[in-house]
Amino acid sequence: MRLFALLLTTLLTLNVSAQQLIDGVAAIVGEKAILFSEVDQVTQLFAMQAKLPANSNPEVIQQLRVRALDELLNQQVLLEYARQETIEVEDRSVQMQLDQSLENIELQYGSLRKAAEAFGVDHYKIKSYYEDQIRTNLLVEQVKLELFNGIKVSRREVEDFYQTWQDSFPAKNPQVDFSILSVSVEMGADKMGNLNTQLLGIKADIESGKMSFEDAATEYSKDPGSAANGGSLGFVGRGVFVKPFEEAAFSLEVGEISDIVETQFGLHLLRLDEKQGDQVSISHILLMPVADDNDRQLTSDKLITIRDDIIAEETTIAEQVEIYTEDEYMKSRKGRMGMTDVSLLPEDIHDLLLNIPLENLSMPVYSSDQFHLIMVHRRIAGGKVNLTDHWTDVETMSLEFKKRDRYQAWIDDQRDRMYIQIKQ
Repeated sequence: MRLFALLLTTLLTLNVSAQQLIDGVAAIVGEKAILFSEVDQVTQLFAMQAKLPANSNPEVIQQLRVRALDELLNQQVLLEYARQETIEVEDRSVQMQLDQSLENIELQYGSLRKAAEAFGVDHYKIKSYYEDQIRTNLLVEQVKLELFNGIKVSRREVEDFYQTWQDSFPAKNPQVDFSILSVSVEMGADKMGNLNTQLLGIKADIESGKMSFEDAATEYSKDPGSAANGGSLGFVGRGVFVKPFEEAAFSLEVGEISDIVETQFGLHLLRLDEKQGDQVSISHILLMPVADDNDRQLTSDKLITIRDDIIAEETTIAEQVEIYTEDEYMKSRKGRMGMTDVSLLPEDIHDLLLNIPLENLSMPVYSSDQFHLIMVHRRIAGGKVNLTDHWTDVETMSLEFKKRDRYQAWIDDQRDRMYIQIKQ
């Protein structure tokens, strides 16, 4: 049923809108009609998920239509049950998700009005459409929560599930529970000073009229994503940029060019192009220092000193993460990343992660333009799923299987009890 969460954010962008379809009743559940347009929308969503070409086999599309109608029937069964049992969702929950959905649309299109133009609908309909979809989705999830949240699995059930399905489980990659301190290569003061001087010169040329901001961005900016667009990053809201960049962006007046802003990416000049509510349209020019061997050596030496202090118990990885790490998620974890699939990590540190003695702090290792100190706390070997190393995973799969089984049995029973008519 996660379909409807995805449906919420994609239906309006489908090529064929509901207004363009020749509508009719596909099915009736109780007093609620399911329209052909709804079936077509969900069918198109399934086709998009399966990456089917537009000229797919008609038999395949018909199979998707049958599946789409079945999903919609199940949804209406859940909604009818909610009506009968007076199950409701809080307006506050609907509003919170609605605000987030509308914010995502504005981030992508710049404003709701521009989104409406792209969708070919009246802008006021976007909000009402999303609100209806969110309320429906939350209500469905609330019903499922009340009906199935108390389901548990016993140890015997997990073991039986494993015995039945063990040959169907994909092989597991090795996993490691590790802590990491990551430090970007620190540039020499002279290098940053030269870059600062260059950027001040560019700003002076723009303000004197020697060149436009767009031309300067195209010629000098090291951000390939925006340089080709004259430095434009488009409309964004808060929480998208790193903190120094965001603070500067939201403090400018329209047309104003910022002072130099330093982030972990380099030095920036920002210009505020437009404001719309909580969104700002920003252009920037980025100059990035280029690290040399001397910079890398100095940074490595610094981490060796930190490593010595950690081993001597004069500090901890967590304390050093708070000082040096710019990644907010890593800070929130205090550097302890938990059990992680090795395949998700940079390949050039796989050997270290899989072979360093447990609870030993590595020497500085260079990867992804940073130096790292790494300590592995626990490993799980890859290969066939087993109950010793992967009990939690198997237990979770067993529980979901049991919930799906109970859900389908409940749905079948409810469908037998309710008036359902499927039109041909």
